[in-house]
Amino acid sequence: MRKSICILVVLALTAVSSRAQSFQQAFFLDGYSLAYRYNPAIQNEGAFLSVGQLESQTLNNVGMASFLYPRDGEVVTGLHSSVSAQELLGNLQPDNYLSDHLNVNLFSYGWRQGENYHTLEGNIRAHYGVSIPREIFAVLKQGPGHSVHEMGGLHLWGSGYGEVAYGYSRRLSSWITVGARAKLLLGVESLDYNMTRLDVSASEEAVTASVEANLDLTSRWAHIPADEDGYYRLLDLRLLSSNNRWKGPSGGGLAVDLGVLLTPAEGLTMSASVVDLGGIFWYFGNAGKSQGTTTFTGLDGLTLEEIKGDGLSEKFNELKEEFMQTLKIKALDSRMSFAAVPFQVNLGAKYELPFYRPLSVGATGNFLFQKGMNYKEGRVALAWNPKAWLGVSADIGTSTYGMVYGLALNAAFKRIRFTAAWNNGFGGTLGYSGVPLRANNKFITLGLAYDLGK
Repeated sequence: MRKSICILVVLALTAVSSRAQSFQQAFFLDGYSLAYRYNPAIQNEGAFLSVGQLESQTLNNVGMASFLYPRDGEVVTGLHSSVSAQELLGNLQPDNYLSDHLNVNLFSYGWRQGENYHTLEGNIRAHYGVSIPREIFAVLKQGPGHSVHEMGGLHLWGSGYGEVAYGYSRRLSSWITVGARAKLLLGVESLDYNMTRLDVSASEEAVTASVEANLDLTSRWAHIPADEDGYYRLLDLRLLSSNNRWKGPSGGGLAVDLGVLLTPAEGLTMSASVVDLGGIFWYFGNAGKSQGTTTFTGLDGLTLEEIKGDGLSEKFNELKEEFMQTLKIKALDSRMSFAAVPFQVNLGAKYELPFYRPLSVGATGNFLFQKGMNYKEGRVALAWNPKAWLGVSADIGTSTYGMVYGLALNAAFKRIRFTAAWNNGFGGTLGYSGVPLRANNKFITLGLAYDLGK
């Protein structure tokens, strides 16, 4: 059984893979039209129109090297006898995180009025993540024995929503500019499953699990039915008929961006901003609570040959039924609840070199707050903006999950401006498989904008 659960857990941590972090290179690229997303005080020279920009980010503090190990020309899992418990658990964190963030910009429009600058945009946003405590892997590797293992902290969450934002910035003096953006959030889908307690003990015959968990699910398209005893059948997600679907948003809320831009000396620019401060009131169509104790036997002796054989489906069906009994959730009345969206604090400074003004150096700090999986990083950057139509930037730094680096390009042809950036964490791969060895911070952005002129 331990091998079966390990397969499921590893897949959960490594198969989930998407913007909470602002595009930090925006601070260093002159002429980048959407730099106001990093700090709403940043202004463009003239009007612009942008359609279809994509930003995607993945953050995780655990890599595949924590689960796969090369041994004698082969790759084995951490449960293999050649891998000690100390080696496996030493490569894991107390809480093992993965989160993904996606922002699809439908349109952005900006225009100037004297010292003021206005922006209007619409986006589709999504955030989701998983957190798995190390103690679960300790039980899988060593077995629970006759003692009780406390493994609370398993958390699955996600949300998708539409966003309409209006931004305003004003130059107060020659060296101070302030800005703000107000955002209307229209919820579409939301999930929050939080296992606050999971105590496991075992004898020679069976495993006993005591569970406390909460479930909140809202969807315009599907629901989880309850059985005659009032328990949700978690794996029986059903699509709603067109007549029963909720036609409007599943939640609504507000968020704000606030920023200030300072130029206290010639060539020196300092930036501070808070982005996405707010949240959504969700209507949870499936609300439930799990609390109780279950005993099950699971699967014993699952081998590689059995995984490859025809009996795999039957074995996993047995495991599914037994494990789902442990996670039975009692249905509650639907309810309203507030959930904050991931928000961040951005700090930055850059200095144009006096002997060659197109070249600038600087540093940024980013602090992301999300569902207990907080993230921070600091980078030093070098940027080159030789022409109004060309800018490049490179940076390197350290983060909660290790070393990071980034590259960005902003180029224009006539009135059309193209922007692209790539950020990643350092780490190698297993040479003969391409499997990443280290935890990664991945961020990508692609976009086009049209310069409407002054």
